[in-house]
Amino acid sequence: RKQTSNFGHNIRQDRHLSATPRTSFHPRNLKMRLVSSASVLSLVSTFVTNSSDAFAPRHVLSTRPSQNTAMLATVSKTDAPPETSVFLTPEMAKACIDLAGSPAFAYSLERLQNAADDCLAFPNAYGLTVRYAMKACPNAAILKYFNSRGIHIDASSGFEARRAISAGIPPENISLSSQELPEDFVDLVKMGVKINACSVSQLERFGKAFTGTGQKVGIRVNPGVGSGGFSSSTTGFSKTNVGGPSSSFGIWYELVDDGTVPGIVTEYGLTVERIHTHIGSGSDPE
Repeated sequence: RKQTSNFGHNIRQDRHLSATPRTSFHPRNLKMRLVSSASVLSLVSTFVTNSSDAFAPRHVLSTRPSQNTAMLATVSKTDAPPETSVFLTPEMAKACIDLAGSPAFAYSLERLQNAADDCLAFPNAYGLTVRYAMKACPNAAILKYFNSRGIHIDASSGFEARRAISAGIPPENISLSSQELPEDFVDLVKMGVKINACSVSQLERFGKAFTGTGQKVGIRVNPGVGSGGFSSSTTGFSKTNVGGPSSSFGIWYELVDDGTVPGIVTEYGLTVERIHTHIGSGSDPE
């Protein structure tokens, strides 16, 4: 899966002591908060519950006199960001390395805030639950920040769900839609994770595990159409089109109409709480 983002960069120091920002991520918990005022880079603790203290490298915490004491790095000048970065200047990248070591992983809190604000302001008539697809970047500090804004989590594997829980995300705020039902899905459901059945076989397995309990479940439906943006590496197809006859994501809609899905739900006494569908990313909303 793509591990790119418009709010984060992997910074590595090369032989010439320059910093090269890259749009890739590593799962280790090295986190920092960037405040791009005129010339200040601020890093604060990850291990307190306050969301403003969400970003800091782990090794900094062990030498810090207080978890609530911010560490500052002064940047001597601020040139325009290079084309390979959406928010870092070379001086800011170097300041990150000087303070946190290399490699370091830098994220723009301002861009995270803007993304959260835009999503939370989405027009809605009957209420809105915003979910962050954590496969974009599962950094625990980012998960904690979005959680502090009331944003829930969309997980695409049991491992992601467990990672979110370990980061302090309430299980009941996690929705799991996976191509392969995790072996521990029963435990996840009992913890409160909301699972969407993405195939008839998944719905059957879910039903057998919770026969007669009225357990709530979601149904992911492939509506028969898909739409997604094209990338420079594709010409005749779109990698972000995940609906329609050629897609394996979701239960084909005709299996809902012909009674197959309702029959399984009735047989095992399940309660359908959610309908989930996703036709693609990067398509024209018009």
